Amino acid sequence: MKDKISLAGDLGSGKSTVSDILIERLGAKYYSTGRIVRDIAEKRNMTVTELNVYMETHPEIDREIDDGLRALSALDEFLIIDSRMAWHFTEGTFSVYLSTDIETSALRIMNANRVGEHAATLEETVRQTRARRESEKKRYMTQYGVDIKNLENYALVVDTTAATPTEVADRIISSFEEWKNKREIKSAYITPERLYYPDTEPDADELSRLSSLLEEGEALPPVLVNERDGEFYLISGLESALAYSLAMATFIPAKLVGDEPSADGYIRMKNSL
Repeated sequence: MKDKISLAGDLGSGKSTVSDILIERLGAKYYSTGRIVRDIAEKRNMTVTELNVYMETHPEIDREIDDGLRALSALDEFLIIDSRMAWHFTEGTFSVYLSTDIETSALRIMNANRVGEHAATLEETVRQTRARRESEKKRYMTQYGVDIKNLENYALVVDTTAATPTEVADRIISSFEEWKNKREIKSAYITPERLYYPDTEPDADELSRLSSLLEEGEALPPVLVNERDGEFYLISGLESALAYSLAMATFIPAKLVGDEPSADGYIRMKNSL
């Protein structure tokens, strides 16, 4: 049976664009439930947001989509599956989640100019985007007991907020090759601008040492990160995170943990660079 990559993610996180790159570079075929949902909304003369709310009390639409995802499990084809729930219904996929912050998400949705998916202003589009996220989360939790926003469900999390689609695709492909050998990886790659870190002074000597190691291509001590309400908070590994940031790295390699952020103040790295 050929491998399959399931691609879930935040609204406006670049799933379609990244899928196009993966299809071309890996020679895979494409399956998208997002396109199916947009077609259903258009046929019912609804916006996608209105359809999401409608689907909260009309599970027959989800069941039709879910049956299609289940059927992919037995399909002997290399697929890129753009779907919120393929990781759950399609067996044995390399499960990827693309994350982006809410304002970037809204801007991309506006720029894509899909009918019925955005408002006239950024502020209102942010509000609509947040409402869609909550509606989807509620629907999947009610119907399946699954929290689609729980990033522990996925083998790989890639933050697309400040990365190009090509950089995201490169990260997915390299992680996919690792996964094919081990079948058990759990990793996250966060763009430096996205991360919140404690408002404390780093150890200057340690930061200098780790920066030198990074220049030499050496691995750094792990960066542990907690995701809460769509934001990423540094739990430990401050000097490592700063070394990656100072080196202008595209991503900070991280491990997601359940530890809650401390009560100390947090600063978003974007605001301090």
